[in-house]
Amino acid sequence: MMTNSRDISRLTVMALLCFVSCIPGSRKKGFENWNTNLPASHFKTVATIAGGTSRSDLRMMVQVRQDLQKAGVEAVPASGRWDTVVEALGQICIPGAAQPVDGVVVVNYDRLVLYDCQSSKAAFEFQGSSEKGLTDMTARLIKYLKRKPAG
Repeated sequence: MMTNSRDISRLTVMALLCFVSCIPGSRKKGFENWNTNLPASHFKTVATIAGGTSRSDLRMMVQVRQDLQKAGVEAVPASGRWDTVVEALGQICIPGAAQPVDGVVVVNYDRLVLYDCQSSKAAFEFQGSSEKGLTDMTARLIKYLKRKPAG
């Protein structure tokens, strides 16, 4: 097998990127975003859905729902399969649904997003990091939902 200088350069760059991404302190920090225009009291009942289709995605979603329920948040399952979040919101948040909800929590291993049913906008979003696990992200969501009204 022959390699040319271009292949060696690509391999060098790939190795360097891999090395740099493994250095402590270079990890993605994560971020949290609250929509302060939506009062926490708006979310009486939230549905939880998995962001993926694997068994681990489903287990994480159930864990988040259980943690929300333990914290006193009315969290309910939403059954179905959707190709997009917009499609999920359209079916879960439909007026007159058997289980009316005010929001939908989409659970991924490194991200939680609470969407408002009325506006279809994100009310809360937490993108995890290597230091923040699902339990920490759920605790931040609970803090958002339990916050006192401004003013």
